[in-house]
Order: sequence, then C-alpha cells, then structure tokens
Amino acid sequence: MKSPDETKIIKTFQSRFRKKSRFQPEDVEVLKIKNAKFVVKSDMLVQSTDVPTGMKLGEIARKSLVSCVSDFACKGIKPIFATIALAIPRDFTQKMINELADGFLKSSKEFGLHIVGGDTNEGKELVIEVSMFGDSSKKMPSRGGAKAGDIVITSGPFGYSSAGLKIVLNGYKVKSQAAKGFRKAIFRPTPRLAFGLRAARYFSSSMDSSDGLAITLNDMSEQSKKKFVITSVPTENNVIKFARQNKINLEDLVFCGGEEYEIVFTIHPRDLNRVRNLAKKMCISLYEIGHATNGKNVVLVDSDRSRVIKRCGWTHLRS
Repeated sequence: MKSPDETKIIKTFQSRFRKKSRFQPEDVEVLKIKNAKFVVKSDMLVQSTDVPTGMKLGEIARKSLVSCVSDFACKGIKPIFATIALAIPRDFTQKMINELADGFLKSSKEFGLHIVGGDTNEGKELVIEVSMFGDSSKKMPSRGGAKAGDIVITSGPFGYSSAGLKIVLNGYKVKSQAAKGFRKAIFRPTPRLAFGLRAARYFSSSMDSSDGLAITLNDMSEQSKKKFVITSVPTENNVIKFARQNKINLEDLVFCGGEEYEIVFTIHPRDLNRVRNLAKKMCISLYEIGHATNGKNVVLVDSDRSRVIKRCGWTHLRS
C-alpha cells in the first residue's frame, strides 16, 4: 500500500475527527472559550525539508515565524503572541543558540508580536514549531468565499523562490543581477502582513500561497465552488529570462513552486480601485490574474489554447 502524503493525512484526520471537532481546512483557526475568541495557527519547520543550503540560523528562526505570519496576513489578522517549541541537536554550540535567539528576537520585533514561552527538547536535526495567536474581533475572509465575477489577484510575483531553490540546490545558471532577488526570496521571504491588515476587509476569499500557486488556486476554487479563469501569469522578466536560459517550463516555475508567501485573493470589481490604491501607497505590486465564474477547476487561457491547471507544488511526504 502506498504511504499517505500530507494531503491524505490531513483528510484522514478531518474525517476521523468529524465536523464537530472544527478540524477545518483553513489558514488559521478561530477558537472560542466561554466569552473569549481568538485566532490561532501552528506551523513546523524541519531542517532537512524546509531549510535550503546556506541559510543562517537567524534566517531559519525568522522563516519559522514567517510561515505563521503569512497565514495571519491573508486573513487580515494581526498576530500578537507566539510560543516556540524547539528540537535542538546535541552538537549545537552556545554561539549557535545565541544566533537562533537573536533571530527570534529581531523577527518578533519586525512583525510586532511577543514570544511568550514554549518548549525545548533534543532532536537529531533542528525542528521549530511555532504557535501564533491573535485577536478575532475582525471578520475574516475564508478560502471559499469567491463569487462569480470576482477578480483573482496576487499580492506579488511568483517564480522567484522556485528559481532561487534551483540555483542554490541544483546549480542552475543565472545572471548576477537577478541572482540577488532570487536568493532573497528564499533566505528572507516577506509576508504581506501590513497589506493584509488593511486590505482584507475587501477580500471575498483569500489564502496564503506558500504551498504553491496551483495548490492555492485549486483549493480556493474547490472550496468556493467556482471556476477560476486565469488570463495572466503573475511573474516578472527576471523569472522569464531565467526559465529561457535554463530551458525550464515557465508555467511549472510559476505555478508549481512553493515557498512564496504572497496573498492570493478575490474581490468584487467595485472594490478594485480601493485595493489598488492601498497597494500603491504601500509600494506593493498587485497582479490581476483572472476572474471567478460558475463552474469548476482552474483554467489557464491564452491566445493559443485553454488548459486546466492541476494541483502542483510542495506537498510533504510526496514532493
């Protein structure tokens, strides 16, 4: 029997816990204890699968927080507190621990949150589990709220992380001027927290894109019960040139990558100018890539043909 991957494992838990458990496929969870409500998210970083060659310990600490912050960003919720559980290899020196601690301190200040505790254990490799908490007083957009006629938008370009990983892990060629942007995408990713906090009230649906653009679009399409028609590929010339230089399929690079912490969202056309103006003030380049309509699947349409974009990207225990 074939071993289950991440997606199958999640579906197994959802079916076993049933609906009353509220074990739902969302970026964050809203919990209520008596009269108190709060938002929570947990994410785990494992050195062997989540840390590219050359990443410093301070950058690793930051990335472990970025994963949760990005999920808060797409819902327009400010993270307030976090706990951190660490599995530390026995050969870590005090200097290495200091670098980790400094990385957590700097990045917690960057994102405006407080680390309030956690746990420490021994492990064969570095593992960081982050649980993050925020206020649930705001109404949050779900993954499944897209309506027919809504515009599909991303908060930034795709393909940079994919290219960066191919350069670092596989030695692909790139011009030095473009290499800086590709490397920054993997060593210092930027979640769109400030933009999400101000713009999420206009989102009809939204999702973090860290598992890959194709997975994100398909999840939103499926949960919204709408067809997503994609008419523009959200990328930049540096990525296009990189794909040509290394004879890589551009669509695979853009749609099937992962490790991008952009917000993918839908909005009603009446709200488009409001969101455009917010993005302009914050120096964020939005990519209007298509629209939602009645039907199913995610379909890429260009002058030559129309084809379904299937799920592809990073899936643990399969990729």
